[in-house]
Amino acid sequence: MTQRGEHFRFGPVTTEGQTVRFGFTCSRYGSFTEEVTFSSPAPDAPMLLTLLQVALGVSTYKAAAAERVTFPPLTKEGRAMAEALYTEGLAEFFVRADLPYPPLTKFEGEILPFMRGEPSGTAAPLVAFGGGKDSYVAGVIVEEADGEAPAYASVVLSDAVEEVLRRTAPSELLIVRRKLDPELLALKEGFSGHVPITAINILILTIEGLLRGSKAVLFANERSADEPTMSVGGIEANHQYSKSSAFEVLVRRAVETAGTEAPLSYSVLRPYSELWIGRAFAGLKEPFGRFTSCNRNFRLAGDAERRWCGECAKCAFTSLILSPFLSREEMLAIFGENFLDRSQLQHFYRELVGLSDQKPWDCVGTIAECRAALFRAGGRDLFAETAAVRDLLPSVLSQETEESLRERWAEAMKAEPPGELPRRYADAGEKLT
Repeated sequence: MTQRGEHFRFGPVTTEGQTVRFGFTCSRYGSFTEEVTFSSPAPDAPMLLTLLQVALGVSTYKAAAAERVTFPPLTKEGRAMAEALYTEGLAEFFVRADLPYPPLTKFEGEILPFMRGEPSGTAAPLVAFGGGKDSYVAGVIVEEADGEAPAYASVVLSDAVEEVLRRTAPSELLIVRRKLDPELLALKEGFSGHVPITAINILILTIEGLLRGSKAVLFANERSADEPTMSVGGIEANHQYSKSSAFEVLVRRAVETAGTEAPLSYSVLRPYSELWIGRAFAGLKEPFGRFTSCNRNFRLAGDAERRWCGECAKCAFTSLILSPFLSREEMLAIFGENFLDRSQLQHFYRELVGLSDQKPWDCVGTIAECRAALFRAGGRDLFAETAAVRDLLPSVLSQETEESLRERWAEAMKAEPPGELPRRYADAGEKLT
């Protein structure tokens, strides 16, 4: 049985042209280096690079899940972000590795004084692109709000993923590359599991945005990401923690106190549910032949006709959330078959609508909106006799009433207050309703 390590520390950060190398030291397995290559020479922004180092460190940390972590010097706000990442951000990892959660980890490191920075960029916002429906809807909102096409950007670890993203992107795509230490990848011992990848991408694209003079860095994280995947002894564990509204605020505060002119990051879809986004996407039409949210799409690179594996939670969720809005022909054009009848997906549909112990460990919507989507699909002749509706809707209705499901639908279609999101993006989103 794998044992936890004793101590995890952060090594030097060095730059060479466009590439930044981040060092990490694990008491059990030794030292490792991760690289990030930007589009232009790395900035003179040491605290911002330190924040990125902390986020990148989760990939190395989880190999031994050390019981003591010494962070590099951080502001109070940076430290709050860091501790959240190594606890709530790794909740799925701890739970699935059968480690104590909340983790019994001791954090230490110097706290630096507040360092005020003010964003100064004026160039088009940098919009994170992941290939799915959310990215397309976010791009439309940003273009409407700012009156100019956004710059789309992705962070990739492999050529295969880059190929898929370039093929699905609505326009030219800026690529930032990560490279994990080959020795870490070759490690046969140690723990493995989920890391809060969105946190890493936020900070990488914040630095890229600083280099480009972008006025903002924008993501497509919706309010549905706030729902926990499961509860462990009354403590919530959320696969999507680094997509949550709580973490969005933490990382923004950390960047605000990093003493740079870096752009701040927001999610333009934060006021909305996945059902709202599904309806908005259904009205776009043009991306139907390109988009993919499939977890395994990177394995399908080179096969332009096969963008959906038909065997993962994201295939199930995407087909369910779009079923109230699209015609049979549109669903077949996108997925190649009627996924609501596909036997390999039925256990995922069951989890999505709350008929099992937990939701899928994946980026999916809330149980309430999945139930509402199933109910609405059941009211359409083209989906009423599908396996998902026939087998699951009666069980949902044994726990709900038709009226409660209509209320869940209505609630999902309402926008919540935008919070710190610049008002122009919320106003642009309202035009899609």
